[in-house]
Amino acid sequence: MKIHIFNPENDMALANGTPGYTPPANIRAYREANWRLPEMWASPEDIIWDGETHFDNLGIPSCHDFEIAPWGWSPAIVHQLQLAGFPHEKMPSNQWLRKLRALSSRQTTVSIQRQLGIEAYVCHSINDITDIMRRQPQHKYIMKSPWSSSGKGLMTIRNTNWPGWARHILKQQGSVIVERKLDRAQDFAMEFIKDDEHNLKYLGLSLFSTDEYGHYLHNIQGNIPYSLDTVREWYLTHLPRIAPWYQGPIGVDMLITTTGEVCPCIEINWRMTMGMVTLL
Repeated sequence: MKIHIFNPENDMALANGTPGYTPPANIRAYREANWRLPEMWASPEDIIWDGETHFDNLGIPSCHDFEIAPWGWSPAIVHQLQLAGFPHEKMPSNQWLRKLRALSSRQTTVSIQRQLGIEAYVCHSINDITDIMRRQPQHKYIMKSPWSSSGKGLMTIRNTNWPGWARHILKQQGSVIVERKLDRAQDFAMEFIKDDEHNLKYLGLSLFSTDEYGHYLHNIQGNIPYSLDTVREWYLTHLPRIAPWYQGPIGVDMLITTTGEVCPCIEINWRMTMGMVTLL
C-alpha cells in the first residue's frame, strides 16, 4: 500500500532547502484544489493524503506495511509529514535529502548534457556569463536558475534586465546555468522509473507544449516521427550510474528543433511529472 501526496511546490522547496519552506499562496491554493490528483494512478488500496489529516486518523492498521509516495521529496514535505505524526522511519534521511537536492540541480543536468555533446555551462559570476557570450556572439543563449519548476527560472539574453536577474539568482542559489538557445518545434520527455530493487524501467514518451519562453503549459497527444532507441538505451545505461542510490520516477525533457534535430537533454526531473501521469 502507498500513501500518495501531491506536492507541486517540490522544486521550489528543494531550491529553498529548509524544512520550514512555505510556498506562495497561488501554489498552496493549487495544491489544495488538486490534492486528489494521485487517484489517477493510485491502486484501489492506496491512500491519498490531503496534507492535513493526522496519521492516526488515516485508519491504517498497525500491522499494515506502507510506503509514502509524494510527488517529490524535500525537507519541507518531510517536515509536514512529521507534524502530522507519520512514522519517522518511513521518510528519507537528511543525508539522502541533501543528495537529492544536489541531484535535482540543473548543475547535474549540465554534466549530463556535456556528455551528450550539448553546449551548457555553470556560471558563478556575471563575468562568467559575459565571457561565454563574447566567445560565441553568433549564438543565442538562455539562462536558468539551478532550481525551479515547470520551465520557470528562465531568462533570455535579449532581455535587458538579465544582469539584475542573474545577480539575484547568483546570490540566492550560487550559480546560473547558461545554455545555447534552440529553436524548438516540439517538446517531449522520456519517462523512467527506478523500482525498490533499483531496476530502471522505461515507461514511454510524453509530449507537451511550452510557451515561447519554455514555460510548461500542458501535455498533448501525438507521436515523435524519429527513432530514439539509441537515446533511450543511453539513459537506461547511464541513469543508474549517475545516482545508484535513487529510486523513484525520472523524467528527461527533450526537444526537436525547427531544423529536425533531436536535443536529448533539456532537463531531468527526479520526481513525478505530468507526462508520467499521462502515461500511468
